[in-house]
Amino acid sequence: MRIHCLLFTFLLVLLSPLAAFSQKINNTVSCLRKGGKCWNWFIGNTHQIGSCGVPFLKCCKR
Repeated sequence: MRIHCLLFTFLLVLLSPLAAFSQKINNTVSCLRKGGKCWNWFIGNTHQIGSCGVPFLKCCKR
């Protein structure tokens, strides 16, 4: 029982900070909320501010 509590605590500590404190944009919804759009390439004077969860899609913003 003690090992189960230890493993659960380890996973909780390991995975929690990554989701809570990360500022990365790595999905389409986050990209849209930050004012970007998901594109395969940069259009005009846009620059990359993250990715859209798929390796070939980039979150771009002017």
